[in-house]
Amino acid sequence: MRTLFAVGVVAALAWGTVPAGADAPRQPSLGEIAAREKDKKKGKPITEEDLRNRRRGGTVSQPNAEGGSATTASPAPGAAGDKKAGAAPAAADKPKTEDELREEAQTAWREKLTQAQSDVTNWTAEVARLQTALNDTSGPLYGPGRAARVEALENAKRQLAAATTTVETLTEEGRRNRYR
Repeated sequence: MRTLFAVGVVAALAWGTVPAGADAPRQPSLGEIAAREKDKKKGKPITEEDLRNRRRGGTVSQPNAEGGSATTASPAPGAAGDKKAGAAPAAADKPKTEDELREEAQTAWREKLTQAQSDVTNWTAEVARLQTALNDTSGPLYGPGRAARVEALENAKRQLAAATTTVETLTEEGRRNRYR
């Protein structure tokens, strides 16, 4: 009878020692969330240049394809007379100069570089915060919380390396294009 009781106690203890969060869904890491957001944003962004090229023909999915309507390729004969009659041409009809296009490209490059530098700053702070938490040896050294912090630190280091690479790539692009 004692052995049956002992087996029952051991079984109850073994069943009761399952970690409380073992069956709970795992929280996604920052890297996984960022990867999902990046996948959502994939695709070529439509630029003003693409919109200007739309007048030459084609479709939305193939902007420069042959087969566009003839009315978009050249203005109607009465439209030219209306402009001569005193109607001011719209600013969108005026083609941009090479300097204006270069300035727009440089502004877009600066914005991307600023965002990438901000990402590097944020990931550096996150790595420092996680490293500080790991350096605190007042808690258990081999607990699940520490393992999660180590994993988060490794992920933050990967994200920092990717952000640093992006900054270097953008800096090189700016150097090649002679942006200031």
